[in-house]
Amino acid sequence: MRRLLLILTFAAVAAAQSRDPLPVPDIPGLKTLKCDFHIHTVFSDGEVWPTTRVSEAWREGLDAIAITDHAGYNPHEKDLRPDLLRPYAIAKADADRLGIILVQGVEVMEGNNHCNAIFVTDPNAMFGLDLLSALRVARKQNAFVFWNHPGWKETPRWFPLLAAAYDEKLIQGIELVNTTDFYPEVFPWTEERKLAILADSDLHAPSTSDYRPRTRPVTLVFAKSRDAEGVREALVARRSAAWYGGEVWGRESELLGLWNGAVKIENPELRFAPGVTGAALRLRNASAIPLGIVVRGTAPWLYAGSAKIPAEQMALVNLAITRDAPGGERVVQLELEITNLHVAPGRNLRVTVPLTVEVGR
Repeated sequence: MRRLLLILTFAAVAAAQSRDPLPVPDIPGLKTLKCDFHIHTVFSDGEVWPTTRVSEAWREGLDAIAITDHAGYNPHEKDLRPDLLRPYAIAKADADRLGIILVQGVEVMEGNNHCNAIFVTDPNAMFGLDLLSALRVARKQNAFVFWNHPGWKETPRWFPLLAAAYDEKLIQGIELVNTTDFYPEVFPWTEERKLAILADSDLHAPSTSDYRPRTRPVTLVFAKSRDAEGVREALVARRSAAWYGGEVWGRESELLGLWNGAVKIENPELRFAPGVTGAALRLRNASAIPLGIVVRGTAPWLYAGSAKIPAEQMALVNLAITRDAPGGERVVQLELEITNLHVAPGRNLRVTVPLTVEVGR
């Protein structure tokens, strides 16, 4: 019995240390990094030690995280000296060992208006400051700043304090998703005001307490290099997308790159033998992002259904030809709408897929 218990214990430890690769394809010329830029530790109001945030990120397939403890709010100050340099310093060795890009950050706030400043050099310099003053310090430190949970406690609107920060060029991004909340009002702002799109977990408790596997919000960053500077350059250039709940919001060029990298048509040449009117198109999805497909355009003699391609699986799109379908071989263009890749409010990604169709007579 003792030997069995030891085996089970070691098996549980091994399982806990396994990594979900969370595959998302690179796009041409860029690396797709999976990131979370809003997490907390015991150095503010979080419940875990900084190294735990690194091991969670590694297990859950992330590439980069920012620890963003609050400046000026530390419920554990009787036990831990308020020092926002410490979380990064404590976690850095583990991050390097596990290949996680660790970014130094801080959350600054005034009332219900909160922002994260990441890539800061001295988060402690923001203690005791109002929001605008803190953001001015962040700018001097060459930080990237984004508006946190813009719909927290009320419907998102362009609040005067955040408007003043934006007008002063102190804000470069915004959370379209925070925890389990998606803010549809915010999506138009990302293009109108040229703000980078982010989706973050805002973790306080252990990640397994808040999220089931593959349900954590993720910011997809399309970087020139897999390092902190690559992440920063991509965010400033607005090459990012929000992924949550099987939905992705981003710019058309990057989402088209994701589609092209993720989906392979396994039988792009279809033959309808004489008397046969049905066939199935096989699409394989190599990514961790499930994809929904609706055919919006095709030849007048060809009918096609819709499909959902689960993550890392294959799905079939059923096709049928009419009785008057022309005989012989020809190339047909299928126009597909990808219903969960959102490139603008009310508009989803559309792609054209060429098929070679042979109809026997």
